Amino acid sequence: MVIEFPEERLPEICSFKRKLQTLEGVKIYMEPQQIRYPGFFLDMLQRKVMVEEKEVPLTAREFDILAVMARHPGRVYTYAQICHLIYGETDVGEEMYSSAYCLISSLRKKLEKEPRHPRYLDTVYGLRTIN
Repeated sequence: MVIEFPEERLPEICSFKRKLQTLEGVKIYMEPQQIRYPGFFLDMLQRKVMVEEKEVPLTAREFDILAVMARHPGRVYTYAQICHLIYGETDVGEEMYSSAYCLISSLRKKLEKEPRHPRYLDTVYGLRTIN
């Protein structure tokens, strides 16, 4: 489909396009740069996580997935969604599923005082999704 505009409107359209391109770069700064919960602090710019005022070293993937989850508290993610966030894959095989499972387990061990009774990363059993 081709949309044609009158030639006299071309400068206006180009100006609008430039404004949109400028705004695309601004959305990065609209995301929270720091996230705080009781006993938990996440700094997006420095890629630093503090739990109970102690820095917790995370791998790049651990930090990325934690950042997504921290931005959307209370949201439930399936392992398939986590794999999509980590790897960008929509077709999740056993190996990717296992990797996501290990990632969440590792995050719990690093963040939680009692990983079996998580305060920050909880599991919701029996979740079914409709594709």
